[in-house]
Amino acid sequence: MNPPEINNLNPEDNIPKFETTSSSPIQTNINSNFPNGYQNIPNSVGVLVLGILSICFCWCYGIVSIITAIVALVLASTAEKEYQANPGKYSLASYKNVKAGKICAIIGLCLVGLGILLLIAYVLLVGSIASSFLNF
Repeated sequence: MNPPEINNLNPEDNIPKFETTSSSPIQTNINSNFPNGYQNIPNSVGVLVLGILSICFCWCYGIVSIITAIVALVLASTAEKEYQANPGKYSLASYKNVKAGKICAIIGLCLVGLGILLLIAYVLLVGSIASSFLNF
């Protein structure tokens, strides 16, 4: 194992400084309020949260899940249109949040549809068994 390197710089040494010939600062179009100059797509986190909630609530009779999934899909479509109109303005991470929320909302709607079909099949099965016992 090699010993760690020792810093041999003396603070009193003259270290050359690099200077630019331009006296004006460099102008950029980056907004310093957002990381890397990009801003988040409006409602990108809301779409993701509503999409996840639609999956979580799909077994609660489906009403809450249907509402959250539909709202997430509507918000996702407007957010995607806004991103497509000006992709350089928004961060890619927020666009991925929108896509993930949209996918979660679609999965939530599919699970609700499957649950409703299973409920109908259960009611038909129990109803046919009950009617067969009543006929005897």
